[in-house]
This record gives sequence, C-alpha cells and structure tokens, in this order.
Amino acid sequence: MSKIYDALQHLEAQRKAMETGETAEAPGNPLDLQERPPMVTRPPAGQTGQNLLEQAAAVTRFGAELHRRMGEVGLNGIQGIFALADQLTRALATVSRPELDGAEADLVRVEDQIRVMKENLRQLKAVKTDVEGLAGFVKS
Repeated sequence: MSKIYDALQHLEAQRKAMETGETAEAPGNPLDLQERPPMVTRPPAGQTGQNLLEQAAAVTRFGAELHRRMGEVGLNGIQGIFALADQLTRALATVSRPELDGAEADLVRVEDQIRVMKENLRQLKAVKTDVEGLAGFVKS
C-alpha cells in the first residue's frame, strides 16, 4: 500500500479513537466518499477542528502525491488526464464502427481462405506421398 493510504488510514483510526475512546484499526479509506450513516456520538469540543485540519492536510497531501505521480508518467496532474482522455476520444472518433466491422469481416474471409489453402496443401502432400510410393513400387 502507498504511504499516503496508510497515513490516511491512521488518521481515520485516530479520529474514531477520539470519538469512541477506543483504539481500533481503520476499516476503510478515509477518502472514500461514499455516503456514511451519521455519527451518533460527538467528539469532545475543540477536537472537531483539529480533526478537520488533519483530514484537510491529508487530502492536500494526497492531491500533491497524485499530481507528482501523474508528472512521473508525463501528465500535468488531473488536467493532463482529462486532456489525454479528450485526445483519445478524438483519435477514436476518426475510425468509424462500420470501418472496423468491415476490416474484421475481411480478416475472417482471409482466415477462411488460408484454412482452405492449408487443407489443399495437406491433400497435395498426401497425393504426392501416394504417387511417390506407387512409383517406387512399380520400379521394384
């Protein structure tokens, strides 16, 4: 697992420990934005702000790490991902589905012709073997 993910899990475990007074492992990713049931217990006054700051810092670090990783592969962060997706969409739009279907049908026809040629070659080899065997039998 990445260091960021581990750090976020640790922060989530700390937050829960403060809320419940227990020490438990975090079951999931704190950046998982799925809806969660509302928390029944409230943390003691003053700790909510600190938790919010810690979580905001974790999100900021995650964003910076994501930007760094995208840079390693030649993309300019999230904008680079969207630009690449747009470029891919435009490139794929230059080839129509009927063109692809036609090319596939052509390949199937060529494949069938090659299969027929292969069978003809096998038969030719068998005939040649038989004729050579008869020629050797007649000479004897």
